[in-house]
Order: sequence, then structure tokens, then C-alpha cells
Amino acid sequence: MSLHAQPSPLPPDSSLPLPDVQDELDHTVLRSGRTLLARVTRGVLMAQEGGMFEQTAALLTDTHRRLRGHPVAESVTVMPGVLLNLGLAQTLCGRFAQAEDHLCEARSLAEERRLPLMDMVVRQNLGCLSLYRGDASGAIATFHGLTDRLPPERREALHVDLAEALLAEGLVEDAAAALVDGPWADGAPASAHTMLVEAKLRLLRGDRLRAVELTRRVRYTFGTGSQWHRLAARLERIAVRGDRSRPVSRARNALAARRPLAVPEPRGRAAPHRALDALERTSSRMPGPWLAEAGNDPHVVQAGLENALEAGDAAAALEWAELARTWAVPRVPGPGVRTPATVSLAEHYRDALAGGRDPNTVARRMESARWQAHHEARSARSSGSPSPSAPAREHADGPRRDPRPVPVADALSERLGDRAFVRYTRAGGEAVALVAADGRVHARVLGPLPRVARALGRFVHPLLLPGHAFGDDARKAAGTAADALLGPLLPLVGDRPLVVAGDPYLGDPPWGMLPPLRGRPTHLVPTARFWLDRAPAGTAGPAVPGRVLLVAAPGPAGAGREVAGLAGLYPKARVLTADRTGRSEVLAAFEEADLVHLAGHGRVPHRAPMLASVTLDDGPLLACDLTALPRVPDVVVLSTCWSGRGFAGRTGAPLGFVGALLAAGVRAVVASPVPVGDSRTDTAMRRFHRSFAGGVPLPEAVAVHLGPIGFCCFGA
Repeated sequence: MSLHAQPSPLPPDSSLPLPDVQDELDHTVLRSGRTLLARVTRGVLMAQEGGMFEQTAALLTDTHRRLRGHPVAESVTVMPGVLLNLGLAQTLCGRFAQAEDHLCEARSLAEERRLPLMDMVVRQNLGCLSLYRGDASGAIATFHGLTDRLPPERREALHVDLAEALLAEGLVEDAAAALVDGPWADGAPASAHTMLVEAKLRLLRGDRLRAVELTRRVRYTFGTGSQWHRLAARLERIAVRGDRSRPVSRARNALAARRPLAVPEPRGRAAPHRALDALERTSSRMPGPWLAEAGNDPHVVQAGLENALEAGDAAAALEWAELARTWAVPRVPGPGVRTPATVSLAEHYRDALAGGRDPNTVARRMESARWQAHHEARSARSSGSPSPSAPAREHADGPRRDPRPVPVADALSERLGDRAFVRYTRAGGEAVALVAADGRVHARVLGPLPRVARALGRFVHPLLLPGHAFGDDARKAAGTAADALLGPLLPLVGDRPLVVAGDPYLGDPPWGMLPPLRGRPTHLVPTARFWLDRAPAGTAGPAVPGRVLLVAAPGPAGAGREVAGLAGLYPKARVLTADRTGRSEVLAAFEEADLVHLAGHGRVPHRAPMLASVTLDDGPLLACDLTALPRVPDVVVLSTCWSGRGFAGRTGAPLGFVGALLAAGVRAVVASPVPVGDSRTDTAMRRFHRSFAGGVPLPEAVAVHLGPIGFCCFGA
């Protein structure tokens, strides 16, 4: 939320009138004009420094009435400035219809008078109005549309508003990222709004002590007549007195904390609350049609999962764990978001890489544009109006999101055969694994989530450094990580092949480098339902392909040697090397192949996996380029660094090269989430392809030859 300090057109120490009305204004008009503008300034300060929004709204309403027809209102900034402040104050007081009228009038005046900064501030306040009216998607779209347009001194408030909107949707980690990305002024005190949104975030992450500390700082700063004091007191009550003894109670606390600060207590029972009531009453612990749209709410789903685990019903917990992986799919942009803005930004990113310029700013803008387009479309769908920038095509985006929960446990029992399915999740601060094998589902607690995450981090982080060596320290870290993630499961799974569905807290580890998984066929999938929908019945993986495409990018040098060696194994393969690896030629060849092997130099920008790239002859091939292919291969092998990143380390659908290819219909992708070395990869790839071409199932060929150097088999 942004209160705009009113610039005065009348210098306080001057008796001169405005230049454009100099002859018409007398001393009385000057004095009354200064008085009216001083009232505006006082109203803004009452809101900013005291949280006195009702008083601000009353003062600005009266001042707005007095300004109409007054000569001072002819200044281009006066009326839009008063209206944007008045509209925000009315929004915070719950007078939404009046707020909308005044904010829309302010925006019209700002556009008419060519005041771009004021227009953006009005748009930000309209985003707050959308949020407090219950349209969090509309708010998220608005805020993302402004992230790189507002000047730095005004972006702090914007990032706080965005974080609050994301929290309302249950996107806790995305809200944390929005706060981290804000341009915080060193040493400057945080605003009350910033502290309260951070308190909500801390509370939803389980840090009650820090949440209480922040709410008390706000309470002690503002008096009891301040709305900031009242909002802080409400949040503190949730943190201190909320019942945390049962999963349903914890979920109710979370729903109360997620409610935007200025939104009053709802009169009726919203869908998530009704679902929690039903969950508390029902004797069945399985998700069902009674969930309705609450199956998209993370805290309702978490309550169902923890309820089933506390009751010892692992099969029911598995059904809830499916929802725990898919609830965010409607809320987070998947790989299929494609608009003119994202296409243009992808070209800018490509140009930055090719020109040796810093691409990170463009990457951030690209991700904001994807969020904006996704939530504009979502907001438009909920309101029944056409979207201004609807994605051209959305694929399945990995985890299928069915409006009604479709049970998976029985289907897994029928289809797994000699495999075991492992689903990692979390419950009550503990890492948990659910294992389906031999017709039964088992639950195993792996330990406190931070401890498991630390063990995994000590294994993965050294591997992220190019040129890493797998020495004694690395082997020890791999053993510790394997003990944490797999130790309690090994008595259940034995030496079976695995189908693994991860959780964001795991990130994207190279699973095949863990000692118990070396040589063990392992599919990585987003959900059990994804595997059931994609896996061919009665086979371990895709059949040996007929049409083969081998692509060697211009660099590194090992790419050409690698593809030359593979051409001997596939004498009828189409081979593209060096200057024949233009982007359009490679994409066209993708459509005509059953198996694609692409060797080259890969990179993935931080938090923008759809801009993952492989450098070709005429510039980078991006992950987002693959979302519009009309026909796709059955199997894609990406012999590049980092190409497996973006699959499981976030909420929502898988992204990056793997997410884009799976969403487009590719059955299986072989890729590495860590850097790979030329010499080891060349030899390993030849052995892998010799095995695969000889009829060995894909997951087994990957496990034996590629898993030990970091590659994984994604998909079915």
C-alpha cells in the first residue's frame, strides 16, 4: 500500500501564486490553498505515522470536497494525489465501493495529465483494493506488473504488498522471496505494515517467538486508537493463544494469519473453513468430494495429511500427499505460460547472453511477466471476464489437478509390480516418507525437517561447484544424506526399483549418486498420478526408439566428440553439429524424432528455470522455447550441466527443461541437476546408449551408467 506524499504547488515561504494562474489568485486564495494542502499532508501523516485510517479518510473526504472548484486544484498533481490517498484510506477502512470510485478517478486524471509515477502508485493501491476484496490473483498480477517500473524508493511497499497477497494464497515461500527481493534501505526503520506482514510470514513458518516480537514492536509503537495497534493485537492473539494441539486447529490458525491485514472477519464460513469443519466431523480420513475447492488450500490439505498420519492411516496420508503436491498448480505459473510479453523478454534474455551482458535483470522481469500473465488469466476466469494476456496454451504442467481427488493407492498396488513408490512430504515439522510396496502403504518419519535438509545440503552443495571431485568427504556426505533420506525405507523397499516423488524441501539432488540408489532403476515424478497416467502398462519404460536425433552444440569441445561416438551406435540417426545447430533447425528436428540426445553447455538462472538454456550456433535454446512444440520425442537426453534443475525444488508444476518437456508430452527426460564433466560424461553416455539401444529399460540404463555421475531419469 502506498500513501503518496502530496507535493505542494505553493511554496510555503513564498507569496507568489502558481505561474499559470498568477493573475487570478489573490492572497486569500493562496492562504486557503495552502491550508487545504496542509490538511492533505496531515491526513497522509496520520495514516503513515499513526495508522489513523478512519480519521484520514474523514479528513481527506472533507478536503476533497473543498478542493473541487478551488484554483489550487488546477495544479496537475493535486487532485489525483488527494484521490489516490483518499482511495487507499477508504480501502483500509473497508469502504471498497467508494475507494474504487476515487482510485479510478485518480488513475484517469494521472493518465490524462501524463503523471506516470502517480499512475503507478494508483495502480498499486488498486492492487491493494483487489486483495482486500478477495481477488488475490488480481492483486498479484497488478503488483508483478509494477515490480521493475516503480523507482527503488517506492518498491519496499510494493514488495510488502506482493508478499501479503502471496500469503493470502498460501504461497509462503514465494512470499518470503518477495520480501527478500525488496530494495530495503540500510538502517531505515521498517514500517508497521512491513513488520506485520513479516510477522505473518514468521508465524506461518512456525517461528512464533519472532512473530510475537514483531507484533509487540508494532503495538508498543502505536496507541490503542491506531489501526496498526488493532491489527498487531489480532495477529499476536493468533500466535500466543491459538490452539496448536490438533492439525485442524493449526490449519484454522494459519487461515486466520493468512487473511489480509485490513480484511474484517468474514461473516460466512468460507470453503476452507467448511472443509476443516467436515474434516473434524468425518470418520473417514480420506479426501473426498466434500473438500470441493478447499482441495486447493495448502493448510486444509496439510491438516488432512497430518490427521491421517496421527491416526496411523498411511494410505489416506498418501492421498493427501498427492494434493500437497498439486494444490499450488492453479496458483503458480507452470511451463505453458506464453504471452507476447514473455516471448519478447525471452528474446531480450537471449540477446543478453549472446552479447555477454548481465542477464539477471531480464530474468527477474521474465519471471514477473509469467506471474502477471498467469494471475491475470486466473483473476479473469474467476470474474468471468476475458483475460488481457491469457496464456496461449497451458499444457498439463506435470501434476494433474483434478477438481475431485482421484485415489491413487489402489492403482499403485495394481501397477507397481516389483517396484516401490516413495513420496516425500512433511508433517508437524518432521520429514516424512510414504512408501507403497507389496500392496500396502507405510509411513516413516525421517526426523526433524531442518536436520534432514542439512544432511542433504552437505551432500548437494559441493556438487554444485563446477569441476567438483567425488572424494572421501563427498562420499561421506552422500552416505549421511542416504541414511537420512533412505535409511528408514530400505527394510520396506529392499532392492526394488523406485518411483520417487519429491518435495520442495529436497530441491533437485542427483539421486543416483546416493549409495543405496547406485545402479537401482529410479523414476523421478511429480506425483503418483503423473506416473500412473504416463507409465506404459507392463513395461519398465519407453521402448527402444526408431528415429534418433543427435545434436552437438558448438561448445564445449566434448559435445562434438560425444555425438560423434554416439553416431556409430545409431547409424541412421540425424546428426546436427556446429554450424547446423541453429535454434529453428533443432526445434524442427525435435518434432521428427523419437529419441533426442542434445550435448552442449547449459545454464539455469537463479529462480527463473524457464530461461534454462543450451548455447546453440545462433544463440541459446531456452526451456520456454519447448513449450509450443506440436509434436515431441518419446525420450530426451540432455547432456548438459544443470538441465535437471527446476523439477521439484518449488511449489507448483515442474519447470526448467525437464518440466517443459514433460508438460509438452515427452515421456522421459534424462538430465543432470548438477554440473557434469566432459571426459566422464562422454564415456558414460556411450555406455548408456549402447545399453539402451540393446534393449535395456531406460531407468536401468540410466541408473547403471549415468546415475553415478549425477544424471537422473525424470518421468515415466
